Amino acid sequence: MQLPISVSKSSGTSIQAQIVTQMRELIDRGVLSSGTRVPSSRELSEQLGVARRTIMLAYEKLIAEGYLESRQSSATFVSALNPRRAIHVEGRQEQNARDSEPCPPALLVCAPRNSPNLYIPAHQRCELDFSIGRPDHRLFPQKAWQRIMFENFAAHARVISDYPDPQGYRDLRLALCEHLRLTRGIECSDEQIVIVAGAQDGLNLVARLLNQPNGKAIVEDPGYNGAAAAIETFGMELIPAPVDHEGIVVGDWPKDAKLVYVTPSHQFPYGATMSLERRRKLLSWVYESDAYVVEDDYDSDFRYNSSPLFALAALDHSRRVIYLGTFSKSIGPGLRVGYAVFPPHLAAAARDLKATMSNGLPTLSQAVIAQFIRSGAFERHLVVMRRQYLARRDTLISGLLEAFPDTSISGAEGGMHLMWTLSPNHPTAQELAAKCREAGVGIYPIAGSPICKSFAPANPRDVMLGYTPLTEEQVRQAIGRIKHILLSKS
Repeated sequence: MQLPISVSKSSGTSIQAQIVTQMRELIDRGVLSSGTRVPSSRELSEQLGVARRTIMLAYEKLIAEGYLESRQSSATFVSALNPRRAIHVEGRQEQNARDSEPCPPALLVCAPRNSPNLYIPAHQRCELDFSIGRPDHRLFPQKAWQRIMFENFAAHARVISDYPDPQGYRDLRLALCEHLRLTRGIECSDEQIVIVAGAQDGLNLVARLLNQPNGKAIVEDPGYNGAAAAIETFGMELIPAPVDHEGIVVGDWPKDAKLVYVTPSHQFPYGATMSLERRRKLLSWVYESDAYVVEDDYDSDFRYNSSPLFALAALDHSRRVIYLGTFSKSIGPGLRVGYAVFPPHLAAAARDLKATMSNGLPTLSQAVIAQFIRSGAFERHLVVMRRQYLARRDTLISGLLEAFPDTSISGAEGGMHLMWTLSPNHPTAQELAAKCREAGVGIYPIAGSPICKSFAPANPRDVMLGYTPLTEEQVRQAIGRIKHILLSKS
């Protein structure tokens, strides 16, 4: 380790004193914290170009002052107790003087007021956690992934020394063209696709690309807070639009709104699938208003009771839909890989903007995903996940309706979570969530949720239940604990 110190041989102060003074400052400022190993006398003498004897004398002085300590291993470390803090007690006058010092001027920071944070440390999760949008890691195709990773490692080892394409690895973009054509009905070229670090990164790219001074954007109410935060951060005014069982309600929206954000496959959080008639009505408004739609298709891979509709982008003949997809739900959020499909006339600008924002994602992981798709392993993985998730969803629905017949369930046709509405005889969702957490069960009310944006007051009895992380037996156990809580409550 090299220390940020330097010496001047032409200074009137001895080199030894210069070293002692600078090391004291590093320790007092906390740059060198307690227990940190400092360079050996030989290492520091080579760094500074001075005699080793000079370094040894400087260390001896610092040890005598209590700044450093030598251990039996012959290494030297920063002392556990800083001697300056041990002998100096700040007086009242010094304290008042320090407190009265003016604070530095605040910067104008464009940050969302309620930024969504999807990270939950493992130790904070409940034993039986109905967490939202989290796939079951036990279903991850580890053997297939390891094989593909090994096959690609040798071929792509050299790219560690090269900058990746900011637009994304071309083989992955080509694989996505075929995948989207077959599964979502989207016809596009690889030049229209930009690989991003998950859906949130894609939302930031789109919001920045389409940002207009004093612009307006229409968002679902309630809807995904991550999208609202990304759009609002760039200074656009949010116009809430209610949702019903057919998706977003297309109403008398401002004609100067130039952006509409929707989750048509499985509306977040209520889970409605946007009907074909509603999709056409939305596109008609977009064409008349010369606006754009951001279609967030975040969990469209999971459809249970019916065939999926073509994506909104597949119905768009005027090139006004920007499509966002992600592998966070189908493979895993830790992978941090998603994609955005832009209309041809926006593609070049999006590619240039992506290069400004970052120099791309690791090539190896993109190459693995590309082969994962083309080999058929991805589709086989999705088949397994759909079968398992369907069984878990059915277990959850039947268990809830049997235990609590006066409650209702919605948004269960697809996706990774459903909506459970408590009866008026039950406590509110937040009250129940607090009790459940004590019992080791995690449930997630819409009201007050950091991942939901609600302009109108949310129903205090609506609960989101993500069933994908739990096995069928775990779902049954969780329902049993909830039932015990509610029976005890009554």
